[in-house]
Amino acid sequence: MELERTRRADILSIYVPSFFIFLGMGVVSPILALYAESFQVSYTLVSLAISMYAIGRFVADLPVGIFAERFGRRPFMIFGTALITLTSFLNAMAGSFWEFLLYRFIQGAGSSMWMTSRTTLLADILKPEERGRVMSYFQSFMLIGSAAGPTIGGIAAELWGLNAPFYLYSLSGLVSLILTWFWIHEPKTHMRRDSDSHLSLEVWGRIIKNRSFSMACLATFTSFFLMTGIRGTIIPLFSSDVLKLNAAEIGTVISYATIMNLIMTIPIGHGIDFYGRKPIIILSLIASAIASIGFSFTFNYLTISIMALLLGVGTSGAQQAPLAMATDATINEPHGLCMGLYRFFGDIGFVLGPIMLGAVADLYGLRAPFYVMGALIILNVFLITLLAEETYSAKRNRRPG
Repeated sequence: MELERTRRADILSIYVPSFFIFLGMGVVSPILALYAESFQVSYTLVSLAISMYAIGRFVADLPVGIFAERFGRRPFMIFGTALITLTSFLNAMAGSFWEFLLYRFIQGAGSSMWMTSRTTLLADILKPEERGRVMSYFQSFMLIGSAAGPTIGGIAAELWGLNAPFYLYSLSGLVSLILTWFWIHEPKTHMRRDSDSHLSLEVWGRIIKNRSFSMACLATFTSFFLMTGIRGTIIPLFSSDVLKLNAAEIGTVISYATIMNLIMTIPIGHGIDFYGRKPIIILSLIASAIASIGFSFTFNYLTISIMALLLGVGTSGAQQAPLAMATDATINEPHGLCMGLYRFFGDIGFVLGPIMLGAVADLYGLRAPFYVMGALIILNVFLITLLAEETYSAKRNRRPG
């Protein structure tokens, strides 16, 4: 008998497939830079291998957001997961650096299809007063996969070579694809709007001029810049080339950040709903800035592990709170378009982070990118403090009068 569709079932059907996608992403995260470096290319080109995935997402974000309004969320989640699965397998067999780049680009486009349609589906389902909490539970499923992934990937690389984690990513993608096919349904509350209205200058202008939405986009830009530039590129290279850690040790360092992120996710989710989106964004960015600068002073496995834990604290709120603010601020706008725009700005950071910080590393060494990242975050804290308006706070709403 078919399971009766409820809001809880709809949300759970997004949680579980996401676990397997993020498990796969985590498996390859500690070896992506090392795998690219094995093709005997510069740090800048290593960074391009990370960014090419983001470029694929960047190109696909807006079209996926617009077409998800017309054709629904489910088709893009299925096709995107299929692309992730296939290209993960092809990455493992890449014969040249440029072939690897091509597969990374296609995989990025698939990730955009899956990610943008997934966040749009959550925007359809969730109410403002529960967004922080429910997104925190969702984030927990993803982080459990992400936390286990780097250690698994590092061990697999040590045992079977640097291409082994890509085969594992393909396997986890296949599991997610099967679950998505059978579990994901379009929500009954989804009302498709006239897609032509999404292209009007009035709608686009109204969304971009929304200060809370724009500052949420700035926060997610900074978070993605940090995650791909520092965590995905510079930390593995710094750990390997400066601290002389092996692939398994690098994997555990990244896992520490993810484990702390997981520990903090649910408390922060409740804080987002109670105290508001803006204070959580600001405090999370400050913690991320301290961690980023702190990495430059690490000198062994223990010290870099401590900084990774602090990074996990900062990135937890910096990932959840901006999405809640962006969704609140555009509740009466086309969800697909708004989530496409939100992902678009995040993926600008995804693209620029590895390239810019890789170039800084080539010019000034592997410690310099940590200082650049810290300065960028501090600038963002100032702008968000000055310009963002709170979109929802249970504490504020409960005040008498």
